[in-house]
Amino acid sequence: MSPTPVRGVLYGAAGLAVLLVAWHIVAVTVYQRANGSAGPVPPPLPVFARALSGLFGGAYAEGLAATAGAALTGYALAVVIALVLGILVMIAPTLGPFASQLGVVAACAPAAAIAPIVVLLSPSGSRAVSVVLALLAVEFPLVVGVLLGLRSAAPAQIDLVHAYGGGAPMAIRKVRVISAIPALLAALKLAAPAAFLGAMTGEFFTVGVDEGAGRLLISQQYVGDYTGMWAIALLATVVSASGYGAIAVLGRLLAPWTAHTGSTR
Repeated sequence: MSPTPVRGVLYGAAGLAVLLVAWHIVAVTVYQRANGSAGPVPPPLPVFARALSGLFGGAYAEGLAATAGAALTGYALAVVIALVLGILVMIAPTLGPFASQLGVVAACAPAAAIAPIVVLLSPSGSRAVSVVLALLAVEFPLVVGVLLGLRSAAPAQIDLVHAYGGGAPMAIRKVRVISAIPALLAALKLAAPAAFLGAMTGEFFTVGVDEGAGRLLISQQYVGDYTGMWAIALLATVVSASGYGAIAVLGRLLAPWTAHTGSTR
């Protein structure tokens, strides 16, 4: 058994420990107030305690779940759009530039300009802004991943399908989709955290919505609760990372041949 995975875990744990120690030192030496209370950067232990208490005994869990629901909706819509565009490009290659430019536009669209328009077009209390911003946050990597994956099929395999009388749809179904799985899984993993953060950003613009990680962050900011703000940011980071990890685990279970090891001889 290669020691590379164990070494990677140890390095990751060591890096996390260094980060926590540096966080604590900065909090107690630079930002701690004269009366001993926490400043804008509270120490990590109170932040962790608040995150746990808010998650299991407060409103944090409901807020995170609401944001995750909007993120999942935008994520799913983006996946469908990317797959449809990719298949259309394989059938009609002239659509390739259009699909690529659409992904670029989605990545470059400013949230501060898009969100007010969505608010005006959606009813009060709707999470449409969060869904749209989550979709825009992930559309570009998904489109790129789908196109790269579908185009990665070996020409000989495509020629073999055509030689047996199959057309472009059959080549997509029998060859290109399978070849695209590694690139698609990589894009899905990268898009999962971005979807949650996009949905959370959208909650800063929503009207008539009281639940969500973004709304919780705003409420903590209004009352000057720095520890609460950091706790919500910490939980949002954990949820985003969990999305990445969940897609990685799912990919290993459903497509184990796509897993790569770093072992060397």
